[in-house]
Amino acid sequence: MSDRATAFDRMMNPWAYDADGNLTAQARAQEAARTQINSTSASGGGGGGGFNADPNALTTAGNNSDQIHVRLNTDGRGADEATAKVSTALANWSTGKAAAGAAGTWDQCVAALGGTIGQTTQALRATATNYRQNESAVQHDLGA
Repeated sequence: MSDRATAFDRMMNPWAYDADGNLTAQARAQEAARTQINSTSASGGGGGGGFNADPNALTTAGNNSDQIHVRLNTDGRGADEATAKVSTALANWSTGKAAAGAAGTWDQCVAALGGTIGQTTQALRATATNYRQNESAVQHDLGA
């Protein structure tokens, strides 16, 4: 990752880094789960392609997504009270109106992102369940 991407990630995800700028243990665990989801292994070697789905990794990713969703609903609304105070205190100024507008837009963005993350969480969990059910059905059908 380039220095610019790292700086951007630190700016966007400050909770994922410690005081020395290193990923926290929780962030490393989430990165490992993300890597598991994004990786597939070739089976049989010699150019034989394959796909391997790990339902446990999908479940872990779903749990991580759910944690992000919870944090978004709390951390994403952290400035609401302060912004409301500014809006009220400066109600007759364009700054107060702009703050109120920005808060409304921010809340819409947080709600939309929360909806997307919630859908992703459910999709990951449903996919893990489907893989487990299909694997069980295949083993049953093959008499294994």
